[in-house]
Order: sequence, then C-alpha cells, then structure tokens
Amino acid sequence: MNYIGEHLWVGQLGHALVVLAFVMAILSALAYGFGVKAKEPELQQSWKNIGRISFWVHGASIFSVIGLLFFIMLQRYYEYEYAWGHVSDDLPFRYIFSAFWEGQEGSFLLWMFWHVVLGLVLMFTSKQWEMPVMSSLSVVQIFLTSMILGLYFGVGDARFGANPFVLLRDMHEAPIFNTENYLQSIKGTGLNPLLQNYWMTIHPPTLFLGFASTVVPFTFAIAGLWTNEHEKWIKPALRWALFSGAILGTGILMGAVWAYEALSFGGYWAWDPVENASLVPWIIMVAGIHTALTAKNSGHSIRSTYVFFLLSFVLIVYSTFLTRSGVLGETSVHAFTEMGLEWQLIIFILVMTIWPFWMFFAKSRAIPKLDKEESAYSREFWMFVGALVLLFSSVLITATTSIPVWNKIADGFSWMVGGGDVTNIAPPEDEISHHNRFQLWIGVLVAFLSGVTIMMRYKVTELSENYIRFLLIHFSIAFFGATLIAIPVMWWSGILAWQYWLLVWSGLFSIISNLDYIITVLQGKIKVAAAPVAHIGFGLMLVGVVFSGALKRPISEGFNSVELGDLNPQNKKNVLVAKGRPVPIADGYTVQYTRDWSEGNLQYFEMKFVKRDSLGNILDSFRTQPNVIRDVLPDGSFKFRAANPNTRHYFSRDIFTLAVPHWAFDDPEEKKKKKNNEPILTTDTLEIGDTLYSRGHVIVFKGLKTDKADELSENQNITIKANLEVGTDVPGELKTIEPTLVISGTAQESIPAEIREWKMMVQMYQLIPLGEQRAKVVFNVWEIPTEGEYVVMQAIIFPGINWVWLGSIMMMLGLLMGLLKKK
Repeated sequence: MNYIGEHLWVGQLGHALVVLAFVMAILSALAYGFGVKAKEPELQQSWKNIGRISFWVHGASIFSVIGLLFFIMLQRYYEYEYAWGHVSDDLPFRYIFSAFWEGQEGSFLLWMFWHVVLGLVLMFTSKQWEMPVMSSLSVVQIFLTSMILGLYFGVGDARFGANPFVLLRDMHEAPIFNTENYLQSIKGTGLNPLLQNYWMTIHPPTLFLGFASTVVPFTFAIAGLWTNEHEKWIKPALRWALFSGAILGTGILMGAVWAYEALSFGGYWAWDPVENASLVPWIIMVAGIHTALTAKNSGHSIRSTYVFFLLSFVLIVYSTFLTRSGVLGETSVHAFTEMGLEWQLIIFILVMTIWPFWMFFAKSRAIPKLDKEESAYSREFWMFVGALVLLFSSVLITATTSIPVWNKIADGFSWMVGGGDVTNIAPPEDEISHHNRFQLWIGVLVAFLSGVTIMMRYKVTELSENYIRFLLIHFSIAFFGATLIAIPVMWWSGILAWQYWLLVWSGLFSIISNLDYIITVLQGKIKVAAAPVAHIGFGLMLVGVVFSGALKRPISEGFNSVELGDLNPQNKKNVLVAKGRPVPIADGYTVQYTRDWSEGNLQYFEMKFVKRDSLGNILDSFRTQPNVIRDVLPDGSFKFRAANPNTRHYFSRDIFTLAVPHWAFDDPEEKKKKKNNEPILTTDTLEIGDTLYSRGHVIVFKGLKTDKADELSENQNITIKANLEVGTDVPGELKTIEPTLVISGTAQESIPAEIREWKMMVQMYQLIPLGEQRAKVVFNVWEIPTEGEYVVMQAIIFPGINWVWLGSIMMMLGLLMGLLKKK
C-alpha cells in the first residue's frame, strides 16, 4: 500500500547513518589497537590517522542521527514511533529536548554524543595516551551504537538493538493502517507531564555527561595496564576523575532539585533504585580520587586506584542494565520500560567487567608496590581507610538495589530444584528507613575521617613531638568546637534521637577541622583548598539532611471532606482555600488564593501568605505560584494531569507549596448534587477541643451542656447540648450553635441546629461515653454546595534544606578546584 504523507527518506537516511557509525566505531577500535602494538613510528602514525578519521566519521554520523531524530520530532512526523510516542501538537518547543531523551533510544544517543565529544577532546589532549585510550573508548562506542542498530535476524522478533527510526505501522497492528491517509487521524501521545519542567531540559544532559565521563579514567586505567605504565597513567586519569566526579555529582544533585522543585511529594528524591544506580558509581569514583591522590603523593594504593576507576564505569554499565531492562519496574517509579535489549546489556556488562579485570589480574605482579606499608600516622593510611568505607557504603546500597536482579537469577536456576518455585528475597518495606539505618553510620565515619585526615601529612612513619602537639591542638579545636555548637543547636531543635546528634556533631567536626586547615595551614589560600572545601561541603550537607528531614513539617492543616486519592496521598498536610478568602494555618500564617491564570496547558494559582504576631503586626509576607498541567476536554471541562509545586526560599528554611484546583476533584455524582441543589453530608467523631473540616466550614467542638436535676426518674429526659463554634475561611466570621440530643431511657432523639444563611445544618447524632467525664460525639453536617472556586493546598516547611544544596555545591566545587589546581 502506498501511504500518503509519509517521509520515509528521513528514517532510511537515519538508519544508514546508525550502521555507518557502528562500522566506523569498529574500524576506529581496531586501528588504534593496531597502532598501540606497532613498533615502527611510521606504522604507528598511519594506524593513528586511520583511527582518527574513523572516529571523526563515527562522531559525524552520531551527530547527524541526533539531528535527524530532532527533525522528525520538530516536524511532528507521527509516522515514526519515536515522534508519536514522545511529542504532540500542543507540546511547547522548550520541551522538545526533554521529549528527545525521554525515550531509551534518545538517551542512548545522548550518552554517545558525550562520548564523541570527550573522544575528540582526548584526541587533542592525551598525547602519548591517545591510541590506547581511544581504542578502549571506541570499543565502548561499538556496544552503545549496537543498542540502536535495529537489525532483525533469525526467526521471530530477534533483533540487534532498537532502531529509533522505526515506523509506527511496523510496531503496531491496528485497522487504521489499512487506510492510505492514516496520518490525518493520528496525534502524538505527548511528553509525560512530570517531565514538562525546565529541570528536565538541563538535568539529563548533565547527568549523561557525568555517566560518559567515567569512561575516561576507565580507559586510562586500561591504557596503564596495556602499556605497563602503571604509575604515569594516574596523573592524567586523576584530572579526568575530578572532572567526572564534579559533573556526575552535579547531575545527581540536579535530579534531587528537580524532584524537590517539580514533584508533588514534598522533598528531594532519596534512595530510589534509579537514583542509587547513579549514586553508587559516583561514590566509587570519589573513593578512586582519594586513592589516586595517595598514589600520586606517596606511591601507595596504585592497585586500589586501578580497581576503583575500572569499577566506576562497570557500575555505570550495570546501572544502565538496571534502569533499562525493566527489572526495576516494580521497585522504581522512573525506570525505563523494557525494550528487548536485556541480553545485549548483559553482554555489555560482562565484556566491560571481564576484559579490564582480566588484564588487571594478569599484570598484578608487575604493578609497583612499596616495600613499606602505610604508617597509621600518615595521611595516605587514613585516606585508604576512607576509600574502604565508601566501598562498603556502595556494596550495601548495591546489594539492596539489586534484589530484583538476585530474584531474576534465582528464578533462572529454578530448574535445579525441579522447576519449582524459588523463594525470592523481599525488598525492604521502607527503603528510606532501611538505607538510613546503615548509611547514617557511613556518614558519621566519612565526616570524622575527613576532619582527621586533612590535618595529617603524607609519608609520616613515626610520631615526632611537634607532630603530636600539632594534631592534639587542632583535633581539640575541632572536637570541642563541634561539641559546643552541636549541644545547644540540637537541644533547641527538639530532635531527640542520639544518632542524629552524633551525625550533626560529626558534620560540624569536619567543617571546623577543614576550616581550621584553610586558616592555619593554607593561610587562607583558597586556590589550593580543594579538599577542605569539598569536606566542608560534605559536613554542611549532613547537617542540612538531618534538619530538613527530622524537622520537616506541614504548616497547612489537614481536612477530611475531600479525598485526594492519586492526586496526592498526603491528605493530612492539606487545607482547602476558597478563592479570595484568607485561611489561618500554622505558625501564625494565613494563606489566600488571590488569582489564577493559564499559560498553554498550565494553570497557575497565586497563593498569598502573611505571617502576623500576636498583636497583628506583619512579620512576613510572600506569594507563591504553583501550577497544574491539564488537558482541555471536548466539552470544555478540564482533566488533571499533574501538579507542579512552587517554593519560597529563605537562607535557613524553605516553604514548599502545592495547589490542586477544585475541578480536579469533581465527579459525576457530586456534579449531579450541585445541579439538583442537594445537600452534601460530612460525618465525623469528635472529642471536646477537636475540629471538623466540612466542605466549606470549620466547626470547633467547644463543650457539652446537660440539664441538672437532683433526682432522675425512669421517665425523666436528659437533654445534652453540644456547644459548637462554626466559622468560614474569613477571619472573624463565627457563629455559635447548639445541636441537641435528648435521651429518654435507651432512646435518643436528635434535634439539629441550622444556620440558614450558610445553608448548613448540624446534627448531634450519637453520644459515646468514655468514662472519667469524657465522651465522643458523632456529628452529621449537611451543606448545600456552592460553585465557588477553591484549591486544595499543601504547605511544608523545610528547615535547613538550603544547607543540603549549599553543601552539595561546595563538594562539586571542591572537585573542580582540584581539577584546576596546577600540580
């Protein structure tokens, strides 16, 4: 059938370029490899030229493939599966980049793009290391390019890679493809609403540059093993490792900020399996940086530096398998879905693990090792201990994150037990608590070691009197300084858990010790203060994590008349705010929904916060503008897609706000009641002092009044009145009512109270004695609903959250300072 309107040339050209890129990667790897083995300079240069030309063609092909894929997305060529699945006619141009790397093929291309860029830089900067480094990098590119080859072979759907230019009609069987002009009836499905955020434009490319950059220390380690230059490779590898640690850490930090700024759960992302898959290689890279510094300054830890730099990239490949194979589908909300590349990814992992570590073990005897072990009084000894602590942290995180993998492996060997069921390992019910339980002590150890090690010196073999005096003075300053600050601060905070006291103390110990080092040892020379700046950042981050986590609390009060369901499960943190009416919330604040407006598929809500003291004086005033993503339905109504928060930033705290509009909660039954003017019932059981939040009012149960009688006969009635204070969200608009319950023997008669102007009635339905002059009362509230606009708002205060961000930024800054250091 000749289909009308299809642009087949784009896909044909794009797929041909993918094949060319794959072939050129193979040729580049071989040419550079032969160049390493060649003895004659002329032959070496000849192979090097072929390798360079091949890599240039490979890079140009990858860039062209990326350009063509962007082209079909910009042109909305929905005949292609990738365009149909990730863009739509109404998707703003600024989110095209986010849509590009939303899919697996696009993210693989982004990863290859950075490898090409890094490869071109290495061509011009790595000098004598170019051929062994570029040969290894080209091998990695062979595997990555194979992921998008899309070549079918054998019987059925067996394939080699997933073609990003595959046609929609080749992927789906539907009657619509029986017509020649099917494109007139097709619209793109669009970008996931949670990804329609500016952070998702800058976070993925930064993170993937971090992923890609880990390959450079990896290839230098292979080059050192290949050429038997076991000491010379460390200096150039260290500079790239510092770059990689800074960029990958920044990418992870951006992911946390995206979750905090753009997602509705109120906090930064922590301990999600996908985030762990990025965090663990970074931790290993940081451990490798410390052992590389030891190797460079003392000659120790060359073997461990090999292991850490090789392992960091291997773990990046393993994280790729975790996030792209579908194995984390049930344990993470933002892993990629399975796309049929599991065995390719497994082969990728095996080659990237067996190949370099076989070289390492084969040449381990030739790797230099000093006769003398590190002294326990030297810096290199404690840096190595710190690296082992980081390795232990990574093992713990990886073991838990990999539980789905262990279960898959166990299922694969079920034939050994006769094909019966294999008992699977259950993941922790609360992953955050599970990881915190162990990683808290890792944090304490790392912070303490970073404060101790910075004051020690390389190559010290014995304790001299001056060295002992120096250490005692400066350790005492850090110890007592941290103690004097931690005790009053933690007492004031109200945090009781002693483990958190210890974590804050260790963070302060690291901050003070490293600050002391900058002042007394470096004499304020910030240019050479890379390590202490990074350590101070780590200490600040720990303190911020404790305060933002332990003291995080809602300042909006909960209600029970509107269930948010899937929109936001944290009902106890929400308050209903009618448009134009201030609502009192906690900490002396009132909040007012002042206005709303639309921009494309976004609806914004302006929330005005005012804080007053007991005398009514304004202490603080600000506005936030949370929004929601919506679809406009054919009847003009709206369909809720996602809510985006907005945050007010202060130095010592943040106030996080989220608003969901009234129409997001509409259902057919309630609309019918509104149309027919039928009352809505709210029921709750209260004790004296409790508050009931109905659809439009706040009811406070102030007390009970009963008839007094000296003697009670069988026929005497007991009249009980509930004293209720009823208000709206307008301050000062209060009314007092007294619904009544008449008890006669075992019978109860309820006499409701009514407020006609508010179209509401309150019934004291049942009295439940509790003993000791206490009782619970069941109240029924009927209200005639109105069409007034309102939002359901959430406001959360995060004390110390900015210390988390500041500390994290300082860690990355310290790594970059180490990179720029001229040594």
